[in-house]
Amino acid sequence: MFTGLVTHKTKILSITDNTFTVENVFDEPLWVWQSIAHDGACMTVGTRDENQYSFFAMQESFDKTNFGKKSAGESFNLEMPMKAWASLDGHFVTWHIDTTWTISQKELSDDGSLKLVCSFDTKFDALVIPKGSIALNGVSLTVVDVMEWWCSVRLIPQTQTDTNLWDLDLWSVINIEFDMLGKYLVKRGRE
Repeated sequence: MFTGLVTHKTKILSITDNTFTVENVFDEPLWVWQSIAHDGACMTVGTRDENQYSFFAMQESFDKTNFGKKSAGESFNLEMPMKAWASLDGHFVTWHIDTTWTISQKELSDDGSLKLVCSFDTKFDALVIPKGSIALNGVSLTVVDVMEWWCSVRLIPQTQTDTNLWDLDLWSVINIEFDMLGKYLVKRGRE
């Protein structure tokens, strides 16, 4: 279980076949088989040392995430799994990516917040509501505006600095996980 509160950002060192090697930015030791969310996609540590670690991404991960668009030198947002005793400050996420979206607008506002507008397939309309939760590249955010094929979010300065969302250009592909509780409600309504 995860919360969508990104704790670290790491640089991709290399991509060989389906294996990503990234900088180890964690203070605590990592172990093989440990799960870590990378841009919101849960991946298993394969090898590690104090400077770097690697993980294998199967074809389904490339099909459903932005991993195929990544290259060495770019970054991942990181989150460790939630501890059973920890407070839930974001929202419930499983880190199984539902789809990818593109950034169709990026605008810095006078108050310092960054507005991102994301386009998406209309089949997901029922899962996106104003003031609802959404995870973009692993970051738990609040939906501001919703139209038939797009929604907007706003990033506070700390989110701009501490995640890779600021680094995205127009038409960049981002990972999306819709609110888990919303998915259950939509499914229940179809029964």
